[in-house]
Amino acid sequence: MSHLVPLGETGWSVWRDVVLRTAGFPAAGLDRFAAPECAAAADGLLAGAGTVEVFDKTLREAFAESSAVAGELAADPLLREAVTWQNPDMLIALDGLLRTDPQVRNVRRRKRELSVLRYWQRYCGKAETIGFFGPVCWGTVDPTVRGVRTAPGATLVHRRRVFFEAWALIAYADRLADDLAVRRWWAPALQPHLTVAGRELRWPLHPPIALTPVETRLLADCDGRTPARELAERLCAEGAVHGADDVYLLLDRWVERGQLSWGANLPIAPDAEEVLAARIAAIGDEPVRAATAAEFDRLRAARDEVAAAAGDPGRLGAALAALNAEFTAVTGRPATRNSGQMYAARTVCYEETARDLEFRIGSAVTDALAEPLAVVLRTARWFTMRVAERCGGLFTELHEELADGGAPVRLADLWLLAQGTLIAPDGPIGLAGRELTERWAELFGLRDLPAGQAELRVRAADLAQRVRELFPADAPGWPSARLHNPDVQLGAASPEAVERGEFLLVLGELHPASVAFDSAVLSPFHPDPAALRADLDADLGPVRLRVLWPDSFPRRTTRTTYALTGPADRQLGIDTAHGADTDRLVPATAVVVERDGDRLTAVFPDGARWPLMEVFATLLGSLLLDAFKLFGAAPHTPRITIDRLVVARRTWRTTAGECGLGGHPDEHARYLAVRRWRAATGLPERVFVKVGTEIKPCYVDLTGPLYAQSLCAMVDAALRTGADVPVVVSELLPAPAEAWVPDARGRGYVSELRLQITDPAEHLGAHR
Repeated sequence: MSHLVPLGETGWSVWRDVVLRTAGFPAAGLDRFAAPECAAAADGLLAGAGTVEVFDKTLREAFAESSAVAGELAADPLLREAVTWQNPDMLIALDGLLRTDPQVRNVRRRKRELSVLRYWQRYCGKAETIGFFGPVCWGTVDPTVRGVRTAPGATLVHRRRVFFEAWALIAYADRLADDLAVRRWWAPALQPHLTVAGRELRWPLHPPIALTPVETRLLADCDGRTPARELAERLCAEGAVHGADDVYLLLDRWVERGQLSWGANLPIAPDAEEVLAARIAAIGDEPVRAATAAEFDRLRAARDEVAAAAGDPGRLGAALAALNAEFTAVTGRPATRNSGQMYAARTVCYEETARDLEFRIGSAVTDALAEPLAVVLRTARWFTMRVAERCGGLFTELHEELADGGAPVRLADLWLLAQGTLIAPDGPIGLAGRELTERWAELFGLRDLPAGQAELRVRAADLAQRVRELFPADAPGWPSARLHNPDVQLGAASPEAVERGEFLLVLGELHPASVAFDSAVLSPFHPDPAALRADLDADLGPVRLRVLWPDSFPRRTTRTTYALTGPADRQLGIDTAHGADTDRLVPATAVVVERDGDRLTAVFPDGARWPLMEVFATLLGSLLLDAFKLFGAAPHTPRITIDRLVVARRTWRTTAGECGLGGHPDEHARYLAVRRWRAATGLPERVFVKVGTEIKPCYVDLTGPLYAQSLCAMVDAALRTGADVPVVVSELLPAPAEAWVPDARGRGYVSELRLQITDPAEHLGAHR
């Protein structure tokens, strides 16, 4: 059976495998802090039809109800477990709510209530992939059924795994490497982008470093496989050095210069634990190996106790505290990074889970999705082509500059010169993104719409010719750009409603030129990851080029690294980095960029040839998401619906200074400010708000007094940065009542489908 299912008659195909991302708490929880009666009283007062006394009484009652709900949630074992994973310090706030009288809302209690609200809206309202409050669920696209088929299990999740964060194991391995008795058994390696040629060390954008004969022999043998002890024995046997200590000192000197690594060389990946265990097992000194293994086993046992505590928040908190204490004891370092931050915090370990649910997506959904999604996919194809054209011009210019004088052009040099321009606002990606937005505005005639129009509905059939004219592209911009990942939300009251055709589709983000399934978060929970890799090979060929990201790369984490690695895949070293796979590694200083007709080709040391655009494909995929914006930053944009697919939610844009939500002295004034703002702008009651100083959008029910306090607090914080901090508001769509994903008790959960789409067109050039 093919891994592809045709998307109607469009030519595009959707992968049969599909990921369902869900929230971990029922969608109905979003209503727990709503207060429509209070909103009506405030609106009446602002309109001159109510009294201050009625409003004050209603607001007090609403706050009392919110305070009671916050106290109830503070005692909820599931919420406590989720918060314990994210921010154990938050338990102090939860316990504080339980100890205090909800009728006495002093400053401390108010802050604690806001903290509970912010976690709660995330757990109920966002389809994320993290822990049991964002479990992974794999299902299938099945054209033999009409609607959706679901079979929830008895529990929320049926599989849980706890991994060490790679940064924590690297810190531990670095501490072990401080002891030469351990480190001499570990293999030094040149930093992954460097090469030794003759008696020179080649590094990017600099003249080569001249080496002495001893340095040449030593660095050439630092292959990441040979232990330092063996390197020292070789040089001593040849009489090149007086003793092993001379070799170790020379290695240390090159480590200090930043051009050599000498440690456990752990990958930024979930399997870092297995790699470290193998490094420890390779220690040839039995007493040292036994002592080191015993210490590592204690750390692993503490992690295993964390895993065993699933479902018991009290035991989990104690287990995490014990693991943190053990980690700090053996490393001398804090057990957290970015402590207390909702999205950026990193602890010693993390949990991944699989949802206890089987599901199939039927033809009613894919048929409704096909034609309107094809409109977006055609623009994504054009976008990759346009990016390739602009990047091709940049790469050609840099190649000519580097080739001046006749010397071979090394990929390492071109990469470093190009990357700054690639991410610049006026670089090739930014310019292509602005052109995309302008053409979409022309496609829908947005500039001619009446001000404040709420919705624009169009038919895909009516757009077909104009889309071909505005977005002409016969092939994607590079080979792997034929894969795209749209996130699609299905809004329906139940699976039965989908069967009856009572549903709406909403496009979230589209990740152009991206392979989302090749992820350490998603693919390990697939029933057959090897089959996923075979399907990837069928679309893109059997060899993938993996960029070894520098440690500073912002989107490189333990959870988001590659997972579907094939036997012939290559790893490209472009900078200083952890975790080089020496059997796959190709340093960028060893790759030459040549002109091949009208395009540039990267030539590897073994003769393999790759289109230069494909060499940059992974970097481009990480950058294109931020640039693939269909609509510009107008003060207001309508909801845009193609057939039954909403491609843009209704959106309002303002600033922290303009919205009028900042600087209010008390809760009454803040609530009235929110109601005044809502009325003036015509906002729906349920929205998502993204304040420029926050990492992600948050759900806000504008009727809820506690939500109003949270929103005003965010704006106050933004104003400390500047009055021009953007505030972007979008409608909530689908509504909580349209959360079709059920649990065993029939409760609905916010969700989105992550699809993988294959372009019928292939790039004209492939690596060979």
